Amino acid sequence: MQVAISLLFAGALGNFIDRVLTGEVVDFIDTNIFGYDFPIFNIADSSLTIGVILIIIALLKDTSNKKEKEVK
Repeated sequence: MQVAISLLFAGALGNFIDRVLTGEVVDFIDTNIFGYDFPIFNIADSSLTIGVILIIIALLKDTSNKKEKEVK
């Protein structure tokens, strides 16, 4: 959970610093996956997304463990 929160904080801070210094968030990674033109993003966006995914996984895992303990 610490890694997920760190990724969230780093991503938010990165986008905030970019916004303060340049007045906008600069997205610079442009990918094309199997003909699908994926939205342009930056490292901070990736960090935020991965952090959220890790938190969701941790919460789902925690609730499933609680249900297993209640059944026993």
